[in-house]
Amino acid sequence: MKNKIIIFSNIKGGVGKTTLCALFASYLAEKGCPVIAIDADLQASLYRHRQREKDVAPEAQIPWNVELLDTSDRGHLERVMGKLKSVPGIVLIDCPGNLNDRNLEYIYKSADVAIIPISFDADTVDATGIFVKALKTVSSADLVFIPNRINTSERKSEELRQRTQTTEFLGLVGTVVPTVKQSVSVKRYTTLYPLEKNQLAAIEPSFSKIIEELHINQ
Repeated sequence: MKNKIIIFSNIKGGVGKTTLCALFASYLAEKGCPVIAIDADLQASLYRHRQREKDVAPEAQIPWNVELLDTSDRGHLERVMGKLKSVPGIVLIDCPGNLNDRNLEYIYKSADVAIIPISFDADTVDATGIFVKALKTVSSADLVFIPNRINTSERKSEELRQRTQTTEFLGLVGTVVPTVKQSVSVKRYTTLYPLEKNQLAAIEPSFSKIIEELHINQ
């Protein structure tokens, strides 16, 4: 299978980068796609989540691997990214929300796709715009925006107008996939077990669109 490096990134915290990265890894694995996840965030949330699950269920089969990536050593990071480009399959990288670390350019430059979780509040929209502008100066990655943790019951006209405007604007620079609704089942992700029915229902429209648009299963 052709190699693709897909990063999950945004400088705005709380948009669900790690959760979506884990869910997408499980989704791809269940589709039969070879996939590995790289945790490049200083908090190491994805890696620590896997370790906790393994401690509870040491005999559980590992559906996809999670590796830590130290971004502090420039030389090491450059070598690792070179190796990841030759992995036969899909490499997902959970990135830190940081524009100040110049070393992260190695990750951004290597990315084929940047999946950018968003919400529609003004702070997140502004931060996303700043991030996209900075990312495009160092990377030619295809941009995918995924509205995440969205309360779809909101029916205020101003709120709906803002969402429409944001979606139209982001669509000028990338692909905007269907919304992932706010859901307890989505937040309660696992790195070891199959996706639950409710989780799959919530993420399928978005993730299937990503696969369709970017041909990442080819």
